[in-house]
Amino acid sequence: MQLSDPFPVKTFPRPVKETIFTEFQGRHPTVLEVASVPDAHWLKLPAMGPARLARLRSLTAQICEQLQPSPLTRMTVEDLLAQYHQLATQHDLLQGKLRDLRDKLRANEAELWMRGIGTRAE
Repeated sequence: MQLSDPFPVKTFPRPVKETIFTEFQGRHPTVLEVASVPDAHWLKLPAMGPARLARLRSLTAQICEQLQPSPLTRMTVEDLLAQYHQLATQHDLLQGKLRDLRDKLRANEAELWMRGIGTRAE
C-alpha cells in the first residue's frame, strides 16, 4: 500500500467512517491525508475518542512500515549533491540543445517566409 492509496475507512465502525468522510468533505481520503491530521484535531471530532484515535494511528503506522523507502533516503549528502550536480549539468546541456534547435527552426521559418513558401509563426 502507498501513501497515495485510499485510507481503509471500512475497517472502522460507522460513526468513525462518517466522521472521517465528513472531515474530508465526503470524499475518500488517502493514507497520507489521514496521517497528516493532528491528533488534537481528530479528538475534537464526533465519534473519535482516544481509543479510536489510537486504532487509527496504529493502522497508519502499520501502513507506513510496509512502505519501501525511497533509495534517496539511503544516500549520503555527498551522493545526493553529486547526483544533483550531474542532473543540473544534463539539464543545462539539454537547454542548450533546445536553444540551438529553436534557433535553427526560426532560421528555417525565416528562409521559407522570405521565399514565400510558408507563413511565419509568431
